[in-house]
Amino acid sequence: MLADALLLSHSPTQADRSSRRAARTGYLNPLPVEIADPSVLRHNGIYYLYGTSAPSEGFRVWSSPDLVHWEAHPLAFRKTAGSWGRNHFWAPCAIERDGAFYLYYNAVGRVSGNRTSHRICVARSESPLGPFVDVKAPFLDIGCAVIDAEVFVDADGSGYLYYSKDISENPVSEVFVVALSDDLLSVTGQPVPCIRPSQAWEGDRWNEAPCVFRHGDTYVMTYSARCFSDRLYGVGYATASSPLGPWRKGPNNPILRRTDEVSGPGHNCVTTSPDGRELMILYHTHQSPLGGCARQLAMDRLLIAPPAIGQSSAAVRLFTDGPTHTWRPVPSNGGDPAKLAKAG
Repeated sequence: MLADALLLSHSPTQADRSSRRAARTGYLNPLPVEIADPSVLRHNGIYYLYGTSAPSEGFRVWSSPDLVHWEAHPLAFRKTAGSWGRNHFWAPCAIERDGAFYLYYNAVGRVSGNRTSHRICVARSESPLGPFVDVKAPFLDIGCAVIDAEVFVDADGSGYLYYSKDISENPVSEVFVVALSDDLLSVTGQPVPCIRPSQAWEGDRWNEAPCVFRHGDTYVMTYSARCFSDRLYGVGYATASSPLGPWRKGPNNPILRRTDEVSGPGHNCVTTSPDGRELMILYHTHQSPLGGCARQLAMDRLLIAPPAIGQSSAAVRLFTDGPTHTWRPVPSNGGDPAKLAKAG
């Protein structure tokens, strides 16, 4: 990766000085974590990072106090001989509820006869580091392949599961939402469609990787479009006045797109800086400028601007300063919302 190449170009003494300087002043994308589909949970001041990282075994976990320096830990979830999921452990989402931790993920397992398919499962742990043990596997089974679980809990405690229909068994990959029970372990009601490919930059087959958060009275969904291995894979957003929609896509999409230096920025999560002053968007990029399956972690700043004049109050606008590949200030140490708004 680029950071490693930079360090190798210096003598050991210079590398040590560069490392100490970077720790004080900033960070460089890509961050030194080989992961896809990143998802972050913050607990007691520590960030925990999960993602597609050991697809034939389960899920790795990393921890960080600052979103920049990450420590690797043993697998947070590991399949067993009795696990329903057998492979393709992808795109986890971790949340805390009543002192316990839940990991929603998708995997491939047997669904009927000798047929296998993607389904969403949920596992539980007493610690964000795991070990997570399956509670319901599969958890969501609508009769076709589904991936990219995202659980959003609103201010009143109500929960919602967002997911994508996978292109492997569906003509188009699109995002749906279904309400959850109070314990977040059962679905209630019927799935509601959210978004499907509709903007030119998206192509005509993929809307996936939903990430949902609330900004005032507005619900914001970031999502990815095109195939994950495509160099043009990118991030867009949509807004709504309800967790169930209807969703309106941003007119300035995509907010993360390929550059000459960065390929396929996508499948993101959103979290706050350690002091709560900034929103940070964490996403993966391709390790090769030609695209492909090998991916790595990156992070940039996210700005939410007011609606344009004459637009609905729910039509807030999102901008980023990424994808970056040069030194950036650490979170809440140099972010300039005015510059971001001007760039957007």
